[in-house]
Amino acid sequence: MVKNFVAFGILLSVFLSSSSFVSNNPTINKKGTFTYYINGKPFVIEGITGSYRKITGGEYQLSFSNDRFIKFTFMNPVQQSKIDLSQQSRAAYIRYEDPSTSLIGKPSTGYVQLDKIDENNKVVSGTFEMALRVVMNDGTIKNITVSEGRLNEIPIVYKQ
Repeated sequence: MVKNFVAFGILLSVFLSSSSFVSNNPTINKKGTFTYYINGKPFVIEGITGSYRKITGGEYQLSFSNDRFIKFTFMNPVQQSKIDLSQQSRAAYIRYEDPSTSLIGKPSTGYVQLDKIDENNKVVSGTFEMALRVVMNDGTIKNITVSEGRLNEIPIVYKQ
């Protein structure tokens, strides 16, 4: 009986401490997470904070960054707006840093949907998908697919 209890405890602790259970599941909907797949591999980044500021000319800028996306910026963001990333515009400015080369890529297709911009609770939520192109040093193109991206209740800080 004691052996069965110990074996069950060990199995339970292995299951609960499994990294795939805790951090590699981009479907988690925990507040403050930036989740996505890159070429089918899941990424979850917790503790993301965005900044929201009024810039020169009275426009508003909403920005996020993490260890892969060095720029995820929106000009005059509007709740429930879907931004087409194949049309280069001021509405969204996204830059991706390839971790193996530190080269920068930008979206060639895709979208960002800003589902919620809650200024009272100071959080932003949305979804995104995109294809990125990184021009390598030898001139070849590295294609990167980002799918099932989610901004999950990202806290925003108001800056001057």
